[in-house]
Amino acid sequence: MSLRIRAGIVVMVWLVSLVAVGVWAQAPSQPDAKVLSGPDIGFRIERQERGTPIGKLVVRVNGQWVDAAFAAGISRVGTR
Repeated sequence: MSLRIRAGIVVMVWLVSLVAVGVWAQAPSQPDAKVLSGPDIGFRIERQERGTPIGKLVVRVNGQWVDAAFAAGISRVGTR
């Protein structure tokens, strides 16, 4: 087999692997994850440990559930 054919095969395998990784990365990470929710806030159950649900706080943004993040620090509501 010539060097040009071998290089072509290596490039094709590399391209196919890039496409496969791209498709895998686009797939939902947990399509069957259950969200216990109200209208705009919920809790996504990711797994259970000894019967206790483990998950994340999520909020609905434009119809999609996304992980919630909290601002750092403590603020005072009033002064004395």
